[in-house]
Order: sequence, then structure tokens, then C-alpha cells
Amino acid sequence: GIQLVTMFSWGGSKSSAPAPAAPSSHSPAASRRASTVSRSIHLSSYMNHSVLKPSTRRVSNDDTIYDTVFQTTNGFALILRVYLPNDTSRAPTMTLHGVRASHNWLDIRMKVIGYAPTSSDQSWRSSNLKLGDAVYTVIHHFQLTPREFRYFLL
Repeated sequence: GIQLVTMFSWGGSKSSAPAPAAPSSHSPAASRRASTVSRSIHLSSYMNHSVLKPSTRRVSNDDTIYDTVFQTTNGFALILRVYLPNDTSRAPTMTLHGVRASHNWLDIRMKVIGYAPTSSDQSWRSSNLKLGDAVYTVIHHFQLTPREFRYFLL
């Protein structure tokens, strides 16, 4: 079976607990209305996420760019760079940073294009997802589908 690999911490200590499933953050009523999630709630959901928090750090001078480090089940350590625009009606962008890989969720610039809720501003607004849940879902997909990576040039 597939074994879930734990997240890394920027401090160097490794968590021993497997990553829990992402909590469901939307109800039928929530999915029918446009996103009303504030920027501070998006950032809090990401920076205080129970799984992502020890592995995430801000890398920009402002509060728009963050890196989260994670490991795939076949042992690759990867960094997901997340950009949250100041305008929360715009979709966040996520890219694999510092690596070249081929995966059906990535374009040639390593931008995540295969995750529907962040594929367009409209999709992001209507998803009513919080940033932490979106980042967790993308990382979880990459962790558990390392065989979908066709090559790495490190």
C-alpha cells in the first residue's frame, strides 16, 4: 500500500505523525455563493494549518509569497511556492520551486495548472476554499502520486 510521508519542518525537526485528511471547509450553502473569505482568513488558514505550519515560511518582504517544503512517498523533497495576490478575488498561484519536473498538474514553468479550484479567478471565487486547504490538497496530491512525475532535473 501507499505510505503517507510526513511533512518537513524548516527548523529541521521531522514530524512523526502522518498527515491527516484535510478538513472539509465548504457546505452546500457556501459553494453556492461567491467567496467571502478575507485575505487574513486565507493567510491564517495556511500559516496555522495543522500539517503545513511547521513546513511553511514567508519568503517575500510583504505577505504575498510563501514556501512549503514536503516529501513525496518516493523520497523527493520538494518546495511548493505559493503566491497569494492582494486582491483575494484573484486565484492564488502555486509553483514547484527549484526543480524541473514533468507532471500532468504542472506546466513547463512548474506552475500548478491541474488543480481545478485555482485554475481561474472565477473557479477560485466559486470554490469558497481557504488557502490552507487548497495548498494542502495540492501537496497531498504530489506526495501520493510521485510516479506521475516523469523526470527530475535537480
